[in-house]
Amino acid sequence: MKKYLILIWKIIYFNLKIIFAGKFFWFLIGSAGFFAGLSVINVLSNDITRISDLYGILLFSGILLVFYPSVFGIQNDQDARTIEILFGIPNYRYKVWLVRLLMIFVIAFLIILFYTFLSNLLITKFRIAGMTAQVMVPVLFLGMLAFMLSTVIRNGNGTAVVMIIFGIFFLILSDNLSRSQWNVFLNPFDVPRDMNETAWRLTIIKNRIILVTGTLLFLLAGLYNLQKREKFI
Repeated sequence: MKKYLILIWKIIYFNLKIIFAGKFFWFLIGSAGFFAGLSVINVLSNDITRISDLYGILLFSGILLVFYPSVFGIQNDQDARTIEILFGIPNYRYKVWLVRLLMIFVIAFLIILFYTFLSNLLITKFRIAGMTAQVMVPVLFLGMLAFMLSTVIRNGNGTAVVMIIFGIFFLILSDNLSRSQWNVFLNPFDVPRDMNETAWRLTIIKNRIILVTGTLLFLLAGLYNLQKREKFI
């Protein structure tokens, strides 16, 4: 049993080393710094009871966590010369990249959960589980979008540029779509004053269904693209 656990740990460590290319620590520091900095600014300049502001801080902290591994994961495999090995594993798309994606988002979930715990402890009280779940939905959506694009572009820098353009585009539209179910950055805690609460909840539910559906479609599209061996080798 002990040897089995050690083997699992070595496999996880090896895959994380490839995924993050030894840079996870820096992205963790960046995410933590972003979270801490904006939290302090929020406390000093705004009403600390505004959970909607905390949601935005947690959301962008989460996006920072998944950005690098989602965007550069394929390129890191190519740089580490492991892409050919992966193509030699039967049904590898289910055994390797699904596990890697699971690890990426589990790590992001745990860190965001820690951030929400700190916010709940130090800033204002709210439902930790509910906040974490709401934050993870768009984080998963954008992370899977980045993964899918990386299988199409097959270059980390190119994928990063496209994702930044998408991010700017979504942010520009977020004001016009602030109450729309199609808004990727829809803040479920920022309830419009002139909107019926029931209608707002329905909008949130529709938005989350759209994002979850998009997440699954991006995942399937990315895994399908990875079957085209000749494009990666």
